[in-house]
Amino acid sequence: MLRKMFFSLLQLNELLGYGNEINTYLQTVDMEGLQLTIAVEKLNGKMEIALAAANRTKSSQFTGRLHALDARRDESFIAFRNLMESSTHRRDDVIAHAADKICRTIRSHGWTLYCRGNKIQSAIMASLIKELNQSGNQEIINQLASISWYTDMVEDNKAFNQLNEEKSLSANTEQNYDTEEVYKNVRIACEELFDAIEVLNRIAPNEKYTTMAQFINECTQKYMVVVRSRNTKNENAKTEVTEA
Repeated sequence: MLRKMFFSLLQLNELLGYGNEINTYLQTVDMEGLQLTIAVEKLNGKMEIALAAANRTKSSQFTGRLHALDARRDESFIAFRNLMESSTHRRDDVIAHAADKICRTIRSHGWTLYCRGNKIQSAIMASLIKELNQSGNQEIINQLASISWYTDMVEDNKAFNQLNEEKSLSANTEQNYDTEEVYKNVRIACEELFDAIEVLNRIAPNEKYTTMAQFINECTQKYMVVVRSRNTKNENAKTEVTEA
């Protein structure tokens, strides 16, 4: 009734694809009158764990977003810094001297602090913002009509730090998986499900079992074609190397 699947021939992504296709299909099947609930729920549970384990090994979901936010806070810092430097060249001496005071504050923390590592940059930015938040400096920033520029710098730095903290919390709560055990459990769950379908259909034949078996056989055939195709390519490659 069911074709044999040689699980040992499947690569990891193929095993996950095979198991997930069958599991997804089974979630749409009306199980009334069947005795497969335990086997189906087991496969579903094992697939959820396996997919979570596989996704965990991929690049962090935070990497791209953190990179973008880091670049954004760099730009906001440079914009504010350059605005202050430009203001030192104003004709109005009062404005020029006020801007120079802010520039000296920035230089004391690092004119190119955005070139530092993320952790060091965040620490320096915290110190710089703390000093610039003092009432005297806030009066100057307001005098220079640069509050919105300063606010952009503060908020963009805050956005980066918040996401970075979220990343750290996620890493701390992330579940550790014994991947070999996880994928083995998927294979076992599939085999137990297949055996259950075979046995139950012999004891109490049902068209639903036949339909399930047909779908599983189609999946098995599809993935075995993938395996054979891969093996053929590998053999051809070896032949080419030998002949060369």
